[in-house]
Amino acid sequence: MKLFKLLAITWIVCCLSSVAFPKHKKQAHSPTRAPIKKRVVVPVLYGATRLNGEINRLIGAANTKAKITVYVKSMQYGDNLFVRNINVPFTPASTLKLLTAEAGLLYLGPNYRFPTQLLTDASSVRNGVLHGNLYIVLSGDPTLTYEDLLDMMTHLQEMGVRAISGNVNIDNTAYDQRFYGPGWDGKDKSYCYAAPISASIINHNCISFSMQPAKQSGSRAQVVTSSKYFYPKINNFVVTKKKGTCNMRLSANPGSSISIEGCVSKGQYASGVSYVVTDVPDYNRALFKSLLDRMAISVYGRVTFGSADRQLSLISQHESEPLQVLVNEMLKKSDNIIAGALFKKIGQKYTRQPGSWENGSLAVSRILAKNAQVNIAGLRVLDGSGLSSDNLATAAQMMRVLEFAYHHDLISEHFVSALPISGVDGTLKHRMQNIIRKVRAKTGTISGVVSLAGYVTSKNKEPLGFVIMINGNKGLGWQYKALEDKIVTALTRYARTNNQGATRVG
Repeated sequence: MKLFKLLAITWIVCCLSSVAFPKHKKQAHSPTRAPIKKRVVVPVLYGATRLNGEINRLIGAANTKAKITVYVKSMQYGDNLFVRNINVPFTPASTLKLLTAEAGLLYLGPNYRFPTQLLTDASSVRNGVLHGNLYIVLSGDPTLTYEDLLDMMTHLQEMGVRAISGNVNIDNTAYDQRFYGPGWDGKDKSYCYAAPISASIINHNCISFSMQPAKQSGSRAQVVTSSKYFYPKINNFVVTKKKGTCNMRLSANPGSSISIEGCVSKGQYASGVSYVVTDVPDYNRALFKSLLDRMAISVYGRVTFGSADRQLSLISQHESEPLQVLVNEMLKKSDNIIAGALFKKIGQKYTRQPGSWENGSLAVSRILAKNAQVNIAGLRVLDGSGLSSDNLATAAQMMRVLEFAYHHDLISEHFVSALPISGVDGTLKHRMQNIIRKVRAKTGTISGVVSLAGYVTSKNKEPLGFVIMINGNKGLGWQYKALEDKIVTALTRYARTNNQGATRVG
């Protein structure tokens, strides 16, 4: 009997051990295996008929009341693969930059550079005095920086100039004095992406600094500036708070000063602040006075504004990077300042008048009509950047711009390579990562408008041009972008069939 009880107890202990510890024993002696992922097979869309069915299905599934235009065309064979509302005018948003880029590359050339010059009518420098006037000629270079101007002005020191007997004239006559584009939203003007477009664009007409919280609550925060910028006087009324939500407010004052008030939270990192230069002339006058003071150069006359319309001697000159580099920056990052400045520059050179929104519009339209055979009927190019909701273009007009650029040897490389690449860079860095590197396209987004235009590689490596513009309700941009991405993904699944009957272009 005792033997029977002992055997029973031993059996129970063994059973409990096998239940309590099986996973630990298995982990100790068996390697861990990763779960096998199922391969998702994406169906190929053979032929234009299936492609049309898929795009129509995607548009229908979006269940949106927005106006939509879609145009897909083969860049290799030249046949239309999908058309929807292609002759209806739409607000294009920043895809309008494609037109500005093409007109600029065609008319100014890929190697054009924006010059900024320091000139004088003085015949000599005697005893450290420049006997005459100094002229600073600004050409609307959208990439000009404070450091560039500093480098230019140091040439005066190298010449031994300690005083200027006449005036220092800032020549800002290259462009007109209407700094904001037609139809720009008033709210945009307080942001750096919609800074003034004038002949003087220094650091994108936007200056940055930060506010560092004090160590003690109730104490004034510290303004932290950078040597990259010229700052007007900053009136600091920002207080450090122990905790809670904090906001800061900026305002401009007469006399080229800035006031900032509000609060920052104690113990937090410095908060970045950006300020748009709204009064460009006052800022310019203060900046150049400061530069001359910094170099200990006295001015017997005034720092004012005047046109350099006489035979003058060159002291120094700064040139921007070539236009092909600026176009790359403009399209990759959707830079509105470069677009606006290039738009006015095209207008200035084309009409031989100060660059303006009006002659920029005239020039871009005529250049595209003559050189790229774009049908400009109904085309409305108001600002070059697409910020205005009053711009209008059809998908057919946009496609012609894409098609011409793709096949035109002079600009093809500079135009196509400047477009953002899906999942890689620019405004497409975080979009369409499922079809990484298969798309090069320009994005466009303003309130109620989402657009996408460029090139995509099909399943069998055929290059396709596409234009998608959606004009709908405010606040639904995410939904419209999702639809665009699905349509473009469908294009990567398209494969041409033998019965489509297209002939190769060229």
